[in-house]
Amino acid sequence: MLRVLAILAAAAAASAHPMWSRVGRAPASEVVDFTVATPMSNEAQLLRFVDEVSDPTSPKYGHFLSKDEVNAMTATPRWVSNSVLVWLHQHGHSCTPRADSIKCRGTVGNVERMLATRLNSYKHTKSGDLVHRVDGAYTFPAEMVGKVEFISGLHGFPVEHLGRAHVRRDTNGRKLQAQQYVVPETLTAMYGLKGASGSASITQAAAEFQDYPAFATSDLTTFIQQTGVASFSIAKTIGPFDQSNPQPESTLDVQYLGSVGTGNTNWYWTEAGWMFEFSQDLLNAGASGSPDIISMSYGWNEADQCQISPSSAPCQAGGSTAFVSRTNSEFAKVVATGITLLASSGDSGAHGRTDPLCQNAVLSPTYPAASPYVLAVGATMISSASAKTGGSSPFCQSNTCLVGGTEIVCSPAQGALIASGGGFSNVAARPAYQDAQVAAFLKSSGVPPTGDYNSSGRGYPDVSALGHSYYIELSGEAMAVDGTSCSSPVFAGVVGLLAAKKGGPLGHVAPLLYKIYEKDNSAFTDITSGNNFCTETTCDCTDGYTAVKGWDAASGLGTPVYPKMVSAMQAILAARK
Repeated sequence: MLRVLAILAAAAAASAHPMWSRVGRAPASEVVDFTVATPMSNEAQLLRFVDEVSDPTSPKYGHFLSKDEVNAMTATPRWVSNSVLVWLHQHGHSCTPRADSIKCRGTVGNVERMLATRLNSYKHTKSGDLVHRVDGAYTFPAEMVGKVEFISGLHGFPVEHLGRAHVRRDTNGRKLQAQQYVVPETLTAMYGLKGASGSASITQAAAEFQDYPAFATSDLTTFIQQTGVASFSIAKTIGPFDQSNPQPESTLDVQYLGSVGTGNTNWYWTEAGWMFEFSQDLLNAGASGSPDIISMSYGWNEADQCQISPSSAPCQAGGSTAFVSRTNSEFAKVVATGITLLASSGDSGAHGRTDPLCQNAVLSPTYPAASPYVLAVGATMISSASAKTGGSSPFCQSNTCLVGGTEIVCSPAQGALIASGGGFSNVAARPAYQDAQVAAFLKSSGVPPTGDYNSSGRGYPDVSALGHSYYIELSGEAMAVDGTSCSSPVFAGVVGLLAAKKGGPLGHVAPLLYKIYEKDNSAFTDITSGNNFCTETTCDCTDGYTAVKGWDAASGLGTPVYPKMVSAMQAILAARK
């Protein structure tokens, strides 16, 4: 039988995630979950529809489709899906078809026979978690070419949450206070959020991936008491929820999404897989429903999103393109239903976590921030020379809290733990909604040498918010956290407040925010100092993106000035009537 052969370099895949080490051949009886992407119908029609319902000047603005309508529009032809199902069932897998994918569970042995490959087990050096992944060559039957786009979940490693948390201690192990903390009062003062309130009809969620451990309700209670914010709770959790081992990043997401998006209904979603699986689960949520606004504090190199495919090249030869392009279209399906997606822009500058020592001349965009269908959020910090302190909450009575100052790009060069990510996609073209602002930036002094980045690609971040030294309460202890994992849930809370003012979901919100900027650029505080040359590891880097007047690939349009954002939004929407 004619077969198509694809080769993946296992050593290269493993080195991309140095926290995972191979421990041996995966047992044949072990169970693995995977998802098969089948061809999407009417993709061009879908993307045109998203452009129309996301453009505030379009007559179709806000006329979202139901999930069933979107799935019907893009469904794989039945005969193709059935053909793939027969192939999967022949190899003993238990599978559930969806509109344009097939969700499966099978044994390692059956997967190995199906793809004429082998799976090895890898162990995380810190957590001890085990995963089973295809290692080396694999094959597809020729008749599956054109019917299977890729198989997700059998290659690559779980992506770490963005953000860096720390408790400062002296040489005797005693806890030390951070010099200055960002607390909800900081955000209220700097972003004009005093008196802002949402609506219980707007749902906002923090999304965690790959079964990341949850937050503790007791910590949330203490955080609310210590910061004096309006009390809130998590109305719904989806996926695994184990409070026995609370983690800083999920704790951060929940505490700040709820404290900024005051009055909105809060959800918490844990996704077992990665971005393709997440979009599929959102579109097939059924009775559990889906939130209106989702903050995702995860990201990894756009070029290292490789999946098993009958036609893609290995990662080194651009093998991520099929996965990224298809997942972008899945995100388009999600926003077509009125859901807003936000993503952290990354914590290791323009070079990213796969180039921590800045050894590559070509810069590394982060995914999913580089998708044109998410709102990418970068991180700022308050310059030490301008910092104003104060605060009336219980926490600020015994700690030093920030209440004002001049924001600059978040960077280790200025004392932060992370460097705000930003750059240009090598897969997605620049969307029309940001064309004018990005074109102006490309003419400025803030860009690296030509050839180090794709100037025609989607530029990110879109916006920013503070991302340094956030107070969180974790396991009964105060902790300081840095990251675009701080800024994303904060901006998601702001979007939740805007949705409440509009009176309903905003869907893909980036086009609206760029229109707000065009209407009144003072609706954003322009960040004009700093750059994202550094990584989390070193500042011995010679290129990246520099903050300049207007949009830039270090801070986007800037940080929110909420009252002016509301006024501009209302004026834009009123002009439609």
